[in-house]
Amino acid sequence: CDFDGRRLWHRNLCRDYGRYTSLWGHANSPVLFGDLVVSVCIQDPCHELLDASGSNYVVAHDKRTGREVWKTMRITGATRFAADAYVTPILRKTDNRTEVVVAGGEWLDAYDPATGKRLWYLPDLTGKELARSPVAAHGMIYTAQGLDRALLAIRPGGDGQRAQDDVVWTFGRVAWDVPSPVVCGERLFLVDNKGVARCLDAVTGEVLWEQRLRGRHRASPIAAEGRIYFLSTEGLTTVVSASSNFEKSAENQLDDRTYASPAVSDGKLFIRGREWLYCIGR
Repeated sequence: CDFDGRRLWHRNLCRDYGRYTSLWGHANSPVLFGDLVVSVCIQDPCHELLDASGSNYVVAHDKRTGREVWKTMRITGATRFAADAYVTPILRKTDNRTEVVVAGGEWLDAYDPATGKRLWYLPDLTGKELARSPVAAHGMIYTAQGLDRALLAIRPGGDGQRAQDDVVWTFGRVAWDVPSPVVCGERLFLVDNKGVARCLDAVTGEVLWEQRLRGRHRASPIAAEGRIYFLSTEGLTTVVSASSNFEKSAENQLDDRTYASPAVSDGKLFIRGREWLYCIGR
């Protein structure tokens, strides 16, 4: 769409590439690279549940016309719920290139965003469906194995199939499902569904602090101006310092239910509730 709201083009991925048979539906947001918009489909064929079979792929379209530029099949061998993933791919810059990193289906892999060529892959990340998107920082990629499974810090050492030696550290199983982690400086912050927030050393994986916040959490925490914002499903935002010690700055309550992650732009905080869209600023 243009900024006047006129639709310029559209593509129906189910009509183009086959029915989407993931248990919870499509939740993978696209990412932009230059003039390309890159999307992923990571799903369980669900042969036991539906008379349909879906394919897994990474695809790029021209962002101005919708024309398909490249499409790469993504076959991991995962089955049933382990094959489902609801994560958004990320762009990762290395010393000599940019990679599209995709997590899900018990794999972590990377593609050339210009051509769709797969650059490397790390298999055997055994776990159930994955809903937390990866994060890249300090030369590493932070990703979960699956539902209620460990958080991994991975440093890919080359192209082709990678070995478990690329896993730098792991943080044990926690009761988390949806919220993705966020890295701010040398620290990594995460929160589980029950509201237990943690701060880890992003380089070593050492737990620096752990604190129970009020409420349940589905939104991913965000970092802005040296602070971390944790938004609960009950509309409560807990603001803490992005430091090695737990320092709560504020609690701000909205009269709404909130599941989506907040967004920051131009000094303002945008929060989507069940009833209203909020813009908070001075």
